[in-house]
Amino acid sequence: MNASGYTRILVIILAALALAACPGKKNKKHDDDGGATVPPPSPTYYVNATTGVDTNPGTLAAPFKTITKAMGVATTSGSTVQVAPGQYDTLNNFGESFPIMVPAGVLLIGDEPNKGAGSAETKIQGGGQVPSFPVGTSAAVVPGAGSTIAGFKITNDDSAASSGRHGVFFSNNSVTLRKNTVTANVVGVYIDATTNHVITGNRIDSNATGLGFIKGGVGSKVENNVITDNSFGVEYDVDGGDLGGGSAGSVGGNVLTCNTYTDLVAVNPTPITIFAKSNLWDHSNPVTPTCDFVGTDICNYNGTATINAAPATQSVTPNPVCP
Repeated sequence: MNASGYTRILVIILAALALAACPGKKNKKHDDDGGATVPPPSPTYYVNATTGVDTNPGTLAAPFKTITKAMGVATTSGSTVQVAPGQYDTLNNFGESFPIMVPAGVLLIGDEPNKGAGSAETKIQGGGQVPSFPVGTSAAVVPGAGSTIAGFKITNDDSAASSGRHGVFFSNNSVTLRKNTVTANVVGVYIDATTNHVITGNRIDSNATGLGFIKGGVGSKVENNVITDNSFGVEYDVDGGDLGGGSAGSVGGNVLTCNTYTDLVAVNPTPITIFAKSNLWDHSNPVTPTCDFVGTDICNYNGTATINAAPATQSVTPNPVCP
C-alpha cells in the first residue's frame, strides 16, 4: 500500500473517532428550532341523533347519539363537537340530560348556515335546573367560559320550571353565541353577572323576553341579530351589552322590530347607559318619551337611562304589520 493509501485510512479513522466523541452533532439540525414542539390538533367529536350510539368513539364514522355524551368527553378547551341535524331532547329515547353543560373553551357547532332551522332542524329542546342557582331556574344550554354555541334551534319546554324557562343561560364569561334560532322560551338569552360576550347573527323570536341583560353583560358585543315577535325584545336591568356604537365595538345591524310591547326596555331605577346605534327599528325615531307598551321601539321605563340610538334606520316596511 502506498503512502496516499495510508493517509486516507488515517483520515477516516480520525473522523470516526471525532464523531463518536460528539454524538449530538449528527442531530444538531433538529435542535435549531429551540426545542419547540408542535401541539397536537384539537380533537373533533361527532354527534348524530339518528345513526349515533353513545358507546361509539364519537368519530365521523361512528358518532355519539347525544350531545350530553359528547360534552362529557370533549373536556379540553379548543375541542369541537359537530352535531348533525336532528332533535336532541329527552323524548323518543334520545336521552339528553338538561341543561346541556358546555365545558370551558369547547365549540358546540350545528347547522350554522340555517341557524339550526333548516328543512331538517338541528334542535335542542328541553330544560333542567341550572347548577348553583335558585330552585326552578331552568335552562336548555349553559355555556362554559370561552365556549361557542352555533347553529342550533334552542327551546326550553321544561314544565317544572318555576323561576323561568331560559334558552341559553350565561353564567360564565366570554361566551360566543352565533347563528342560532332561540325561540319559545320565557327568556331566550339570559345574561347573569358575566361579561365580554359576542352575540351575533342569531334569530331570537317568540320569547317573553328575547335578550335579557338581567345581571350583567358589560363588554358584550351584540350585532347583526334579528330580535322579533317577542313580548319584550331586549331588556336592560343593568348596564349591559353594546347593541351598536359602544365601547365593545358593535357595528349594530340588529333588526329590532315587531316585539309586542316594546323592542327595547330599560328598567333599572338607577342611571345606566345603553348604546344601540345603527340598528333597524319599526319607526324612524325610535326613542319615545313615554312607555305605552303597545309596540314602542324604546321604553325608558324609569327615565333614568341614557339611550344612544342615533343614527337609527326605519324598518324597510314603514309601520310594519307585525304578527
